[in-house]
Amino acid sequence: MMSDMLLVENQPKGNRARKIWFVVVLLLLVVTCVIVFYFLFNKDLNFEAYKTTVGKTTENSLGRLTLNEIIIDDNQILLNATFKPVKGINFDHQIFFFPQVFVNGNEFTVRNGGQTIQQSEKTYTIYSSVKLSELPADKTLNLDIRYNDWNGEKKIDEPWEFQVEASQKQLQDDRKVFPVEKKVQLLDGQEITIEKVVSTPISTTIYFDSENSLLNEALHFKIQSATGESWPFNLAYPLNEDYTKWGVRLDALYLTGESYELIPIAANGSELGSAIKIGGE
Repeated sequence: MMSDMLLVENQPKGNRARKIWFVVVLLLLVVTCVIVFYFLFNKDLNFEAYKTTVGKTTENSLGRLTLNEIIIDDNQILLNATFKPVKGINFDHQIFFFPQVFVNGNEFTVRNGGQTIQQSEKTYTIYSSVKLSELPADKTLNLDIRYNDWNGEKKIDEPWEFQVEASQKQLQDDRKVFPVEKKVQLLDGQEITIEKVVSTPISTTIYFDSENSLLNEALHFKIQSATGESWPFNLAYPLNEDYTKWGVRLDALYLTGESYELIPIAANGSELGSAIKIGGE
């Protein structure tokens, strides 16, 4: 059963005046989230081509944080770290660190979530999912990663910081783009424009525009294959300051077929608009 909790906005001080509203922290306190992160970082599965091994450790008054691995996805960065708190720190699996990530010197973060898993009495695995408005096209990205936020409630005075070079070459090679550029009139009168669907071995993302910044929260999507298999999407997140550009992602789905149908649906599964054919052209 999925349960999502929205917390406070978390915005770096340097950009606060420009887009203070922009970064919404999503805590993924659900078993399905744990499964997705395990699926992506499990050494026995064939995701090694998309990983950058880091293995760097830094310390502050709260404890030692080791950044283990990074996975670059389509406008998303996934991080796996290990935390060992110092004696006397009140820490458990309900506490989260939300990293601030600069890519080639710029910040593109629009949503930041994660999961804390207790491995032993003194060791925790910190999984993070940083969704971005865009990613530079460079095959190698320079990442400045700063764990400076505690539960979206307070700043860490001495943040754990890492500088890493991460490759997205293999991801770019395996990335599939389904151009759409079609308008959809929803049953409630709202009009959206489906721009494209991007699928990687890690996730599939639907990108769309809305004329109204107050997007109908009941709007979801599903993608259906030619054989009738379908996958529901939800939790759209804004990609610009006007709340008119949106992304909605489904982890662990790779579209390998030639053609599909994209259908806007309500939370109860009823269709809100006509199906749009993607691919196969």
